[in-house]
This record gives sequence, structure tokens and C-alpha cells, in this order.
Amino acid sequence: MKEKTNWKQAFKFMGAVLAFAIGSGFATGQELLQYFTAYGYKSILVGVVFLAIFIYSNYCFAVAGYRENFTKGSEVFQYYCGKYLGTAFDYFTVLFCYMSFIVMVAGAASTLNQQYGLPLVVGGILLTALAGVSVMFGLDRIVDIISKIGPVLVVFALFIGIWNFATAAASGDIASGIAMVESGEVKVTQASSNWFMAGASYGGFCLLWFAGFMAKLGSEQKRLRELMVGQSLSGTFNITACVVVGFALAGNVADVAGLQIPNLYLAAKIWPGIASIFALIIFAAIYTTSCPLLWTASSRFADEGSSRFKILTLVLAVIGCVIALAVPFNILLNYIYVINGYGGFVLLILMFIKNLRLRIAAKK
Repeated sequence: MKEKTNWKQAFKFMGAVLAFAIGSGFATGQELLQYFTAYGYKSILVGVVFLAIFIYSNYCFAVAGYRENFTKGSEVFQYYCGKYLGTAFDYFTVLFCYMSFIVMVAGAASTLNQQYGLPLVVGGILLTALAGVSVMFGLDRIVDIISKIGPVLVVFALFIGIWNFATAAASGDIASGIAMVESGEVKVTQASSNWFMAGASYGGFCLLWFAGFMAKLGSEQKRLRELMVGQSLSGTFNITACVVVGFALAGNVADVAGLQIPNLYLAAKIWPGIASIFALIIFAAIYTTSCPLLWTASSRFADEGSSRFKILTLVLAVIGCVIALAVPFNILLNYIYVINGYGGFVLLILMFIKNLRLRIAAKK
């Protein structure tokens, strides 16, 4: 008899994956400007490319972890790429995840600075402290925490995005905003030269984020049904929110193009008081993403729960905070996400080749 899906567990995984995916770039809107708004109507195609990469790669990581019973999520790279290239991708991914943690710290600092006027150092230190302490408790505790925050973040961000999308669409501002971007009247930094490579880069950097995380989760499951359902739902909700908010930003592009945290502007358009609340929501979103990223870096070089793990987490968190406070958020996001996204896309190709070889061998 076919077993039924445990929807409570599936939604738990959906919440955790959503919370991980919706970090500083999405919650602040800076990522959406560069990956979606910048491509106008073709942002829908960016989303399609991303969703295909997201669902396929997470499925592969979880299945590999489940079948091979990895003790560390990082073992998935040698599984797909071989000993030497896999080791290179392992260290590349650890470095990228750590650099992404630095982006999170910068985003948190910029959010509290833009909305409340707090010095950048206050937001940076606060996020660093919260993430560092959370990571010291380990992966299971992180999943429990962020799975509860994730759905709240999506609902709030979607509410603001849909409200502004509907308003801008009714007034014709989306069409005029896209026209301004395409004509060059308003300059918006693009993630890549075309929509396909933007989607590949966006999916690529998310792929690197989730590699060790999903492989380790897969290795800990008795069955994969709930994890697969949860990650597929999270990817669909995530990209829908990206496209909707991206169009909402397009409808206000003349006002948001130069802002570090454009989503705060959208919130304030509904009611100024919402912006104050949304700033805290953004901060929470950044926190939920920063924890798994920092955990990925620390767990690669020390056993989770050990004294070495805790000390390394503390050291990495402090160094990351110092760097984040020295470089503007939008610059960090553009360089780190885009360049490393291409590296993730190369890994995707290698994964596809490995899976193809396994299928051919199985048939023989």
C-alpha cells in the first residue's frame, strides 16, 4: 500500500527551505532589482530557468545524501565530481557560502540604517551575534527555528509585493517603468547580459547554498517524500514571489533604483508604519538565511557541537562582520552572487552528466 505524505513534515521542510532561500537579497529587494526588474517582462523567463535548476538540484542533492548516507553534506561534491574536482568544488562552495554570510551581515546593517537611522555597526553586530549563537546549537535547531519564520516572511513580502503590483499595474506604472529600464533612462544593475544567464546565475548560487544543506538533510531521512514535496513547494512559492515583487519594483523603478533596500520603499507606500514593521521582517529573513550559510562554513572544518566548531563559528562570524561593514551591500551582492552563480551552473552540468551515466549503467 502506498504511504501517504506527511504534510506537517512536508510543510516544515518547505518553511525551512523558504527561510533559507529568502535572505537579504530577496527581503531587501536588491537581489530582485538585479535579477528580475532589470529584465522587464523577460523576468518571467529568469524565474522559469531558476525554478528548473532549483527543484532538480535539490532533488539530486537529497537523493545522493539519502542513498550514500553522507556523514557530511560536503561529501556530495566528490560524489558528483570525483575526488579532485569534487574537493575543489567543496572548498569553492564553502568559500561562497561564507561570502554570502558576509552579504547577509551587510544587508542587515543597511536595513536598520535606512529605516531607523542606526549606525551600520549596530545592525552588523546584532545579526552576527544572533547567527553565531544559533549556529552553535547545530543544524537540527536551525531547521526548527527557520521553518517557523519562513512562511511568515513569504506572506508578508507577498502582501507588500502584490499590493504594489496591483497598484502599479492599474496605473500603467509597470509598463512605463519597464520602458524606462529598457531605454536606459533609469539605470538598474543587471546580474548578466541576458535573461537566460541571469536565471542560470540565480539558480547557480542557490544551488551552491543548498548543496551541503540538502545532502545532509537527505542523509537523515527515513524516506524522501516529505523533503521533496517541501523543497518543490518552496521553490514555486519563492520564484512566484520574486517575479511579483520584481514587477512591483519595476512600477516604482525611478524611485527605488538607487536605494540599498528598495522593498522598504514599497512598504512605506502602503503606510509608513508598515515600513517600520517590515524592516524587522527583513532583518528576520536575513537571520534565517545567515544561519545555514555560517553553519556550512563551520561544519566543513569541525564536527558540529565540538568546542572547535563553536570557536571556529565565533571567529568566522566576527571576521565576516568586519568585512561586511567595510563594503556597500549592493556591491557585495552583485559581485559575490553573480560570479559564484556561474560556478554553480558548471556544477549543475556535472551533476546532470553523472546522473545520465548512472541511468545508462542501470539499464545495462
